[in-house]
This record gives sequence, C-alpha cells and structure tokens, in this order.
Amino acid sequence: MYDYYLGGKDNFAADRELAEQVLKVAPNARATARANRNFLVRVTEAVAMAGIRQFVDLGTGIPTSPNVHEVAQQIKPCAHVAYVDNDPIVLSHARALLAGTRSDVIAMEGDLRAPEQILDPPPAACAHQLHSAGGDLPGGHAAPADRRGPAGVGYSSVQVMEVMHSLVLPS
Repeated sequence: MYDYYLGGKDNFAADRELAEQVLKVAPNARATARANRNFLVRVTEAVAMAGIRQFVDLGTGIPTSPNVHEVAQQIKPCAHVAYVDNDPIVLSHARALLAGTRSDVIAMEGDLRAPEQILDPPPAACAHQLHSAGGDLPGGHAAPADRRGPAGVGYSSVQVMEVMHSLVLPS
C-alpha cells in the first residue's frame, strides 16, 4: 500500500484495492506516506553528508523509490545499506528488487525487537556485518507495548537505537 500511495509500481491489486478503501476513511493517507518518504530522504541525505557510510533500514517493508541506497549513494558512493525486516515475503520481494544492485546493498532478516542480532549475526547468517559507525533508519517503527522481545523484554524505538548504538559505537 505504501508503494501505491507513493505512485510506485511494486504493489499488487490487493494492495491497491485496500489502499483505495483506506483513502475513503483517511483521505490524507497518500499525503502522509509522501511526507514520511520525504522525511526519510532528507534524513538519509543529512546523515550521508555528515560522513556516515553505513545505513540500517529497520522494518523496511518492500523497498520503494527513492530507496535509502539510491539517496545515500548519490552523496556517498561508498555507502553500504542493509534493509532489515522479519517478514519472509518482504525479504523475498526486497531481494528480487535489489537483484543487480551492488553487493554492499542487501536485504536481511532481522527483528527490531532483537537489535543485537541485526548487528552481530552468527557468522554463517550474514557476511555483511555492520560494525562501524552508521545511521539507523527506523522509519517510525516501534515495538508495541504488548509485544515482547528476547527474554520477555519489550523494546521501544528509543531502546532499539540505544542498543544499536551500543553495539556499533565505541564506549
């Protein structure tokens, strides 16, 4: 639906039908999606201009244009981007959409309720480990209060960023 609201081409008939139903009760949904995407683009540009070369897009959904890697690599051609989601369908589509992109742009499985697993996966799980300073792009995602992460711990978006930074930035 998000891609449809943005005028993209990577959506399905069911997405378009539901999006149109949503627009009937929330006519600003398209404008909200565009504002969200514009914000993501501005943040990515600002972070890349500040010298950051590694980006983690948490809860990415199916990537839609302009993608984080497109924006970041216009400013920092050496930028690495990891699109992270826990939905196997999203990952399948994301990987297909990213086929043919550079090897430093990946879609990987991860759950923002377990951020330590995103940045420090088992060696066989991901050759693309993000261990230097990078930008976290949560896209407004937060684990609902009733959802629990590892060992019954629920994470807010602020806690996710704190864990991500503690894993990436030196003490």
